[in-house]
Amino acid sequence: MKAVEGKGLHGRVIQDLGAAIVSGEFAPGSTLPGQEECCARLGVSRTVLREALRVLAAKGLVDARPKAGTFVLPRENWNFLDPDILEWRLRSDDRDAVLDQLYELRHMVEPTAAYLAASRAKLHDFRKMGEAFDAMAAAGRSHDSIESDLAFHRAIIEACGNDMFASLGRVVESALIISFRIGADNPDGVEHSLAMHKAILDAIVDRNATEARNAMRKLIDYSKGTVARVTGEKPTAPRRQSKS
Repeated sequence: MKAVEGKGLHGRVIQDLGAAIVSGEFAPGSTLPGQEECCARLGVSRTVLREALRVLAAKGLVDARPKAGTFVLPRENWNFLDPDILEWRLRSDDRDAVLDQLYELRHMVEPTAAYLAASRAKLHDFRKMGEAFDAMAAAGRSHDSIESDLAFHRAIIEACGNDMFASLGRVVESALIISFRIGADNPDGVEHSLAMHKAILDAIVDRNATEARNAMRKLIDYSKGTVARVTGEKPTAPRRQSKS
């Protein structure tokens, strides 16, 4: 562990301990150092440490047991869609696998969401999607484009008309944010990405469900290729998709 200093000690301790657990420095089933040792190494009070451990417990990483210590939980307990855990995994040796998993998740959810939105979207849904697209175009390469891009995809998922699917969409937002943030450094600019988003929007507005689904698949594969170029990862071949 690295000592922390300055402001935001609570957040820094969470980051330091969380990253150490996710990287394998503290393996599942092992115990963290005792409170006195942790406080001394991190340069924080017991109160700060206890609060940080509560946050890590909420993420499914640790379990504090009275008089026994704080144990690192098995990986199946971890909330892998937690934004912090995603970030820590992306900084670990697990990065390439995490990116593949993120895009597998997007392929599972978003094409179906686009298909359903084309069939069920109402006028206010079209307005939300259109406003988000316009905001993306206005943002260009600025970091504001990430929020407007997320709003575009969120509007599509909400337009499905299925409350359970909408809840699932909120679960995958962390995956969307991570992929958007990495892809923001796309050396090819935003024009091609905007055109692909416009193809999705047009297909939904035209009530062409099949084309909306296929256009979303193309966007996800394009995004994955962009992230591969930015990170230097060798891209995996896109899955063969049905033309139905």
